[in-house]
Amino acid sequence: MLFCRLLPTVFLLLSASVLTPCASAAVPKGAETSQTPVPEKAPDHPLQTKNEAGESLGHVDSGAFLTAVVATHKGDDLDAARAFRAAAAADPTNKDLLKQAFIRSVLAGDPEAVPLARLTARQPEGQSIISSLVLGNDAVTRANWAEASRFYQQAGADPMAHLILPLLQAWCQQGQGHADEAIESLTHIQGSVLVPFYTLHAAMIAQTAGQAAKAGELFAQAAKIMPGYDLLLTRSQAAWLWSQGQQDKARSLIRGMIQADPVLALAGAQLQATIGHAPVTSAQAGIARAYVLTAFLLRQQGRQQGQADRPGPTDHQFDEASRLMLGFALGLDPHLAEARLMLSEIQDAEGHQTAARETLLRIPQTDPLYPVAAFRLALVDGSTGHLDEAQIILTHLVQDTGGQGLAVRALGNTLSARKDWKGAIAAYNQAVTQATASKTLDWSLLFLRAVAYHESGDWPRAKADLQQALKLAPDEPLLLNFLGYSMVERKENLTEAAALLRKAADLDPKDAAIRDSLGWVQVELGDLAGGTALLEHAAEQTPEDPEVNYHLGEAYWRAGRRTEAVDQWNVALGLHPEPADEALIRAALARAVAAGVIKATPQSAPPAESGPAPTGGKHTP
Repeated sequence: MLFCRLLPTVFLLLSASVLTPCASAAVPKGAETSQTPVPEKAPDHPLQTKNEAGESLGHVDSGAFLTAVVATHKGDDLDAARAFRAAAAADPTNKDLLKQAFIRSVLAGDPEAVPLARLTARQPEGQSIISSLVLGNDAVTRANWAEASRFYQQAGADPMAHLILPLLQAWCQQGQGHADEAIESLTHIQGSVLVPFYTLHAAMIAQTAGQAAKAGELFAQAAKIMPGYDLLLTRSQAAWLWSQGQQDKARSLIRGMIQADPVLALAGAQLQATIGHAPVTSAQAGIARAYVLTAFLLRQQGRQQGQADRPGPTDHQFDEASRLMLGFALGLDPHLAEARLMLSEIQDAEGHQTAARETLLRIPQTDPLYPVAAFRLALVDGSTGHLDEAQIILTHLVQDTGGQGLAVRALGNTLSARKDWKGAIAAYNQAVTQATASKTLDWSLLFLRAVAYHESGDWPRAKADLQQALKLAPDEPLLLNFLGYSMVERKENLTEAAALLRKAADLDPKDAAIRDSLGWVQVELGDLAGGTALLEHAAEQTPEDPEVNYHLGEAYWRAGRRTEAVDQWNVALGLHPEPADEALIRAALARAVAAGVIKATPQSAPPAESGPAPTGGKHTP
């Protein structure tokens, strides 16, 4: 979005020192290195610590501190908050522990953040944007709007808070019954990148205050200047249209949004069923939405900073700041689905899948966005190997959505991961039929079905899908490699296969799988020198790929380098090859025995180590 590019980097709320546990201030010298092992059960006795001047800092509850560190790295903010609070209680003079206890409590949406905010605010230079916002939010929950406004005003000196301060203050005015003043304060702001959102919130304030005509005018104005579809705007405006007896327009508005967003289409029925319910009906809910907006803008700023490769805060720091804003939102509205969906995305991206799962599970099934949460939950389960759970969720989702394309495709992917090729093909067939009817068929869906056909042994159908996919994406290296290599496997028109693979290599010259495929077809065509060089390079890039090592061994064998060939095949056999590849490797070693290169033994080569083989090969998505 254009406005996101204009946001200042100062949007970052806290430095890494605030959001990362400060081990050096809380553990003895020498215990803060990254190599320090964390015991399974931390000791319960306190540690005596000193600062650089040798002055005693008090006792640190080492068990609580280490528990807090571990919980932080696992993304369990609630456990981290509790443990940091315990550590801070053992050493009340340690400001770093108090700071961490406060921040983690905010991230967890823990009510204990409020007394901690009061405590930190009493410390020298302890008043901060975060403590001011926490105390303002607490006043909101008590409907003390004047007090909330005072605390928010204290935070307004911060550049980030300055941008959302108009929203916070306007909703405080609305809470005090001054809707006209609130609307006036937002609609008179000019030149800000947030004008579309100020206008939207002004409209929601009017809607909440029962000023229907003013709300309709402002919703229309916001829709004109808002870049693309906005979920909150669309739902709010649709609810207004419904209340005005314009049901057809309301349904058309929702329909347009879900047609533009395949993920939201999963919740299409629920969004239509709740079309008459305005998503924001109180000032407290409006402030929660303001924090969600801030979290979104922070994430956008982080992504753009990363893409521009500019010095400054990292994506992780922006995500942590976003999580703080989402913590504020959920503290005010614990069931706010948009906040939980965004939070789960951040947790998943940070590798905290268990935390992401718990976040999604707290979205009630009665929420209209629950199908989106279920879909995200299935993706998390699938990415962590919980394929049974993912399949159950997606099967229900397919049934509940009437076979919506995104859900069906995800089910096909899950069944493919389980190597249920028949089930995967059935799901992909349904997805292809729907996409063809809606004229949204893309090459990747055909590729996924081709892989399932290929693995099930139906090469003609796999080849047909690959050829059709290439018509849609003629310069896609993945397609060219899969089709070309599959033809080489079957010794089918090697000249054409080589042409496909050369084109793939030209398009993606650094890809090891493509280099292996091209090297292998050149060996099959008799170009041993050229093929071997490519295979050696591929093996250097992916030394633990059994297929590449088998190919290189075969090239060595054909070139008369038989000892090296045997060595390469033995390496390949120890890398958990797929059953079909293992059979080829053992046959090659048996050939070496017959040729007298190696002695015959009860087994011509050591068996592959026990354990599950890695899923998929270099040609499998």
